Order: sequence, then C-alpha cells, then structure tokens
Amino acid sequence: MSISSINYSSSILGSQIRNINQQLTDLSTQLSTGKLSQNYSGMGTNEGFAIAGRSQLSNIAAYTDTITNVNVNINLANTALQSLTTIRNTVQTGSASTSRDLNVNGQTVAQNTAAAQFGSMVGVLNTQSGNRYLFSGTAFNTQSVANASDIINGTTTQAGLKTVMAERQAADLGANGMGRLVQTQPTPSSVQVSEDVAGSPFGLKIAAVSSTLTGATVTGPSGSPVSFSIDFGATPPNNGDKFSVQFTLPDGTTEQIDLTASSATPTPLGSFAIDPGNPNAIPPVASDPNITASNLNTALTTAIKKLAGTSLVAASAVTAGDNFFNKAGSATATTAGAGNLISPYTSTTGTGSVALQDSASAVSSATTSLDASATPHLDGTILNALANAPTGTTLTITGASGAQTITFDPTATTVTTAGGNTTIGLASGSSAKVSDILNAIATAAGIPAANVTLSANGNIQIATGTGTDVAVAGGAAATALGLSSVTRGGNVASTPPITGSTVLSGTATIGGPEVLSSSFAAGDTITVNGQTLTFMTSGATGPNQINITDDITSLLGKIDQITGTTKPSTIHGGVITINTDDPASLNITSSNSTAFGALGFTSSPVTATQPPLRVGSSPASSATTLVNGSANTVKWYLGNDGPGSARSTAVARVDDSVTVQYGAQANEDAIRRQLQAIAVFGTFSTSPTGQYSGEQVSALSSRVTQALTPQTGQQRIENIQTDIAMAQNTMKDASTRQTQAKAQLQSIIDQAESASPDQVASQILALQNALQASYQVTSNLSQLSLVKFL
Repeated sequence: MSISSINYSSSILGSQIRNINQQLTDLSTQLSTGKLSQNYSGMGTNEGFAIAGRSQLSNIAAYTDTITNVNVNINLANTALQSLTTIRNTVQTGSASTSRDLNVNGQTVAQNTAAAQFGSMVGVLNTQSGNRYLFSGTAFNTQSVANASDIINGTTTQAGLKTVMAERQAADLGANGMGRLVQTQPTPSSVQVSEDVAGSPFGLKIAAVSSTLTGATVTGPSGSPVSFSIDFGATPPNNGDKFSVQFTLPDGTTEQIDLTASSATPTPLGSFAIDPGNPNAIPPVASDPNITASNLNTALTTAIKKLAGTSLVAASAVTAGDNFFNKAGSATATTAGAGNLISPYTSTTGTGSVALQDSASAVSSATTSLDASATPHLDGTILNALANAPTGTTLTITGASGAQTITFDPTATTVTTAGGNTTIGLASGSSAKVSDILNAIATAAGIPAANVTLSANGNIQIATGTGTDVAVAGGAAATALGLSSVTRGGNVASTPPITGSTVLSGTATIGGPEVLSSSFAAGDTITVNGQTLTFMTSGATGPNQINITDDITSLLGKIDQITGTTKPSTIHGGVITINTDDPASLNITSSNSTAFGALGFTSSPVTATQPPLRVGSSPASSATTLVNGSANTVKWYLGNDGPGSARSTAVARVDDSVTVQYGAQANEDAIRRQLQAIAVFGTFSTSPTGQYSGEQVSALSSRVTQALTPQTGQQRIENIQTDIAMAQNTMKDASTRQTQAKAQLQSIIDQAESASPDQVASQILALQNALQASYQVTSNLSQLSLVKFL
C-alpha cells in the first residue's frame, strides 16, 4: 500500500478552480456586454445566421443611404418642376389677356413678363443637387441649359433665337409681303394665285378654294407649285355670292379669306365690287367681267397681304421657335413626283371639237351614227371634213406600236381593221358610229378601248395608260375632231403632280385613280430605320406590309408607324415631307429605285435635315430650303441627348431586386414646348406704329396661350412629376419593407449572440457556490497529514 502525495490531488483541484474562475470571468463579461462571446468561436452553432443577418443589415443601411440621397434629388427636382408650372400659369394668364398696347420696343406688358419668366425658367432648369445638374440626364456634370442671354441674342459666332426668328419671318413673307404667293391676271377676266416654288417650307400654302360666284369658273387648287384660278364669264356674280380660299400656315394652323360679291357703294369691307354695266344706256352696256375680275384681284391682294402681315407673321415666329428648340427634323422629296395620266388629253375646244348632231343642239354620244342619212347623225360639216375627198381622209396615230392609220371611206358601209389599221365607212347605210372612231384610235395607239372616251361636252379624251404619248396627225379630219397635230396623253408637262390619293401601282384609266408613273410591284421593299416594309399583291397586315393597290397616304402612314413620329408626314403640291422626332436615325431606302424616284426621292438613302433649322440661302425672302444650322446656331440644351427615356438617365438600386428611375432632361417635350413658347413670346417684337402690329401680337398671343395649354396626348410637366413621385413611392415601400426586415434580422442576431442577464446571473451564482465548495475542499486537503490520515 502506498499513499500518493497531496500535490497530485491539489493539482486536479487547482485545475477545476481555474476552470471555474475562467467561467466566472466569461459570465461576468457576458453580463457586462450582453454578448455571448467576444469572438465568433464562442458564439455557438447559430452564429452563421447572425453573420448572414448582419450582412443583410449592412445592405439595408446602404439602401437607406441611397434612398435618402435620391429623395433629396427628387424633392429638389419636384420643387423645380412646380416652379415651372407656376411660370407656365403666369405667362399663360398674361398671353390670354394681353392688350394690343405696345411700348417703344414694340412689345406688350405680357411679353415683358414672359421675357423675365424665361430667364427664371432657365435658372430653374440649371438647378443643382450638390455638383449634380438635375436636368442634364446622364451628363449630370454639365450645365443643363445655355445662358438665357445666349439663347435669345446669340454669341459672337453663333446666332440666337432672335436671329432665327427674323430670318424665318423674311422667308415666310417674301419680298412682296404676299406670303410667297404669286398673284396674276392671265387674262383680263381671270385671276390666278400660285405658290412661288413647289416644296418650299415657307409662306402660305393653298389648301382649298370654294365659290358660289354665278358665271365664274374656278380651277384648282392643283399643280406643282399649287395654284388656283377664277375666270368670270359674261354673266356677272349675284350680290352676296362668295369666294373663299383656305391657307395652311407654317405652324400647321389654317386661315381662310372670304370675299363677297357686292353691288353696294362704297364697297363694304371684305367684299369686291361687281361691275354693274349700264342697262339704261342706249344701247344697254352689259356687265364687264374684266372689271369684276380686276376688282376681285385688288380685294384678294389686300386680303392676302393682311393675312400675311398678321397671322402669318405670328405663325412664322412660332415655327422659328420650333426650328430652334425642337429636336425633330424632316426629309423632303427633292422633286415633285409625277402621277401617271390622271388627266388624259382632251381634244381642243372650238369649232369641230364639240360634235353636234345634225340639226340639233345636243352633244353627240358614242352611239351617234356616221351615216348622214341616219337620225341622229354627226353634223354634216364634220362628216364632210372626215370624207374630204372621194378617196377618203386618213388620220395617223403614233403610239406604243408605231404609226397606224384610220381611213374614212365615203364609199364604204362597214368598219374593218387589219394590222392595227382601221377603215371606217361613211356611205349611206353605213353601220359606223362615233364609238368606232374611238375604238379605232385605241387600236391604232395600242391602248385599251376604255382609255379613249367621249366627254359630256363631246370632246375626245385619250390616255395611254403608260409613259408613252400618242401623236395624232391628219389635216382636216384631225381638225374636225379637235385632234390636230398635238402630242396626246402620256406623262406630259401638264400632268398634275402626285397626291395623297395616287395609287402605288396599276394602269391609269379615264375616270380611275391617279397611278404612280413608275409602279411598285409585289415583293418590292422600302426599308425605314432598319425595318422592312414589304409590298403585297393584297392582304397586307401590320405595320410592315402594304398593298400595291394602296395610295401614297397609306404609305406615309406606314412609314410614320415605323418612325413613331408625333407629327404626321405630308404631301403638298406633289412634294412629300417625311417628319421624324429623331432625325439622326432617319434612313429610308427602297429595292425599287425607279418607283422610289417617282415619289420624288431621287437620292438614297433618304435622311432628315437635323435641327436647329435655318433658312437655307440669302436673301431669305427668296430662300426655298431649311438647312442644318448646328454649326452657326446656339445649342440651347447642353445635357445628355441620347436614346431612351429621360427617366432612365438616373437609376438607383433601393432594394435587392428593386431599382427606381428618377432622371430628367430639360429637352423633354413638356419642358421644351414651354420654354419654346415663352421664349418666342418674350422675344417677338414689332413696330409700335405698324399697320398690323396689334393684330400680329394678338395672333401670337392666342398661339402662345394654346401652346401653354396642356393637350391630350402630349407630355405635361405634371407627367414628369408623377413619374418621379412613383419612384418616391417605390422607395417608400422599399423602406417600409426594410424597416420590418431590419427588426426581424436584429432579433435573429440577438438570439444568436445575446446573453440573458438572468441566465448569466444564475450561472454565476452556481459557479460561485461551486467555487466556494472547491476552496473548502482544498483547504481541508491542505491540512491533511499521515498522522491525521492514519
């Protein structure tokens, strides 16, 4: 038997005591810090959840900072937008109620207010949040809008709005102040008004003419350039008869001139005097159509000059503002495309051209006999001219098939055709009729019989249906029929230009629709901004197909669908204008260059003239084009101008799967239109003593009021505010979710890492008791000896 040393036992007890002391130390730390441990290893098995939760809390903190910063920007932007709304309302109220009282500078009080508000609006648009310009899009380090003075007055090297407006006004009015219209009297009894140049963007455009003038013949509007004429006959107009002309102005508005025939003395305003003649004279003197035409000419000149000096001046200012501020552009056909035989040749009027039935006044029909013994039959004078000699008279018709003959044989009684040549018998008992003459012309010319007809007045009409003309020669016979020695039909100079109703393919016939001179065929394509528009025989569907039987208006509609323009493309006087909101992207080509050229587009690809637009030549009064003025004109908007929405130029992530878009650009439509209208109104000035000055300001005021009135379908400043308010609401919702998530995550972390004070205190008490007992045992053991042990 052996007795171990007390040191061994003491070492075990000492280790336990040290362990208890360590536990007490740890528990004391937990009690003071509230944490289970000061390092991850002491946290336990749930610490993984706590680590993940803490990471999510960190993300939430970052999102909270982002939301705070974005809210600052949005609140500033919203304040700015609200200021723009206030400015709009102020200027609109002034323009709607402005007087015609002009100061020494040729402006009204409302215009002076607009000029001041324009400067304020520029300042608002250059609002910054920190070093960020709020209305510059992605170019947030760049000033949004040029200085107000530079925009209006220009710089030493670049023209401002004031210069652009002056140039445009000169171009729209023209040298004679007639709005680029040319007014003449081709004959003493007629008046003609014509646009000066086909396809010119300047001046008044003739839209429609109407008349109730008794005895007067109105022709047009038609042609290229567009014109109309009115010719007075022997019968004078009645008192109160009206003549009206409607014009389209450069800004797209329409105005109408109404003139009333009057026998009153003096002639009332808005009227023209009818020459009364002198029925009491011996012999009586009839009303002179030449004098009436002269009176209309004078009244019309006065009315046109007044329209040009008032509404046209105002429309010119508005359009100049659009040329300067608007980012949209247009492409114009370089030549007026020709329609195919819409107006076939009609035989000349006068003796022999109106075929009268013998001993009757009725115009002959196609069934009228060529037999002089029949009833009814052609006038004997015409029949004698056709017979002319015992051997007959010959007409020579030269068409697509070459020269062919029509022989009128006074000894024959039948109609025979051989090799394109026709013999028509005129002898007594002949079965020949006027229709046989018409059919013989068609056969000789190599064209459908339906293309040679007789008009209601007895005139022969010829249309080839192709680009080939028909030449007619034949002496007395041709003269009797009104066809003497003239090239007939075909695409001759008198053919009217294409219109919106011109069909894209087909054969022209009398009474049928106008057909494009060079047709599109099934399978042809027009490519617009990379999208292909295909021509179909029939059954076209969607925006990328069109039937060859459709017209030019339909084609322009398809092109507009592809480009997405907010301003429809137009055709006027045979000239097509393609409008686009994004001129930089416009690119139009066609697989059928000939038909594309017939539309007037002689170059391929078709591209748009980009803004700012300036009058293309000097002097402006005779200019006929608008050109890209970016090299010598102030650029008013300096921020980002790339593709995509303005809102997408500033994007922030506010939650794990949530982003908000809150960008804004000063060139957005709603802002641009307001800035443009206020700038034009505040910049325009006129002579304080001018004849039409007050009416100019009045016409401009009404247009500015309209421009500042939000229209259906147009972007409004309130729409921008709504967009950023939605972004704010999205952030608010995200912040609410994050607050809830933050509480839950903190609970998970607390559960994993926090120490319960009660539990720790209980454990400390237990350890203290254990430690006390250990000390007592140790004390007792330390007093143990062999003697005591034994």
